[in-house]
Amino acid sequence: MSPALQTTLRRLAVLGIASVIALALWALFLWAFDISPLIGKYPWDVLAYLTTVDGAAEHRALLWDGLGITVRDAGVGYVVGLAFAFALAVLFSVSPVLERIVMPTAMVLRSIPLIVLTPLITLIFGIGLSGVTAIVLLVVFLPSLANILYGLRSVSAEQRDLVQAYGGNAWTLLRKVALPTAVPAALASARIAIPAAMTGAMIGEWLSTGEGLGGSISRAAGSFDYGHMWAAAVAITAVTMIAYAVVSIVDALVVDRLGARA
Repeated sequence: MSPALQTTLRRLAVLGIASVIALALWALFLWAFDISPLIGKYPWDVLAYLTTVDGAAEHRALLWDGLGITVRDAGVGYVVGLAFAFALAVLFSVSPVLERIVMPTAMVLRSIPLIVLTPLITLIFGIGLSGVTAIVLLVVFLPSLANILYGLRSVSAEQRDLVQAYGGNAWTLLRKVALPTAVPAALASARIAIPAAMTGAMIGEWLSTGEGLGGSISRAAGSFDYGHMWAAAVAITAVTMIAYAVVSIVDALVVDRLGARA
């Protein structure tokens, strides 16, 4: 069995074990605290809501429609946020002055609660994909920027001296040494940003667009449709876990390849 296949199977096994543990803790929590069946739904209740009860087909259609919109919203903001963070980290790594100018403003914006910023972002970017993308970008951007910038600056003094000894400048150091060194940090940022992107998208949908799972959960809460609320929570959690596992597999394979080349 190849190392890549072993890594993939190992990560999938971890995902399966984590899923079983999460389901067990979910059921145990509801049982231990004697949550009312009207509010607390067990895993088998959610399964029945989507498969056997009257209107199950409508329940699935509503869930899949909302999930598709949320995944789209989160995915666009996730990609844009990571790309923006990577580009700015590269600029900061070669221009510390620019970092000292921009980073304080970014830190102030990130310290403001997202719920407070959402109406302002909606006012600027409008109600729609652009507004939700801006919200997701905000939650993804700064942690990713910090991680990637740390990776770019992990160049040792010996590596720096070697590049300079051969006549290289800051851009040569960046291209030949810093960027390959920062690959693990960039992949870690991509992995960590997944839950934040999903959360940001649902907050934007809840407070701004009214679409996706964020909007449908808000409407379900108003109509006491707890079945849909639990089903939506399970769906977004499952998608987040799968996406996290996929990026983790890519992360492990790339790091193993880089280690083998080193």
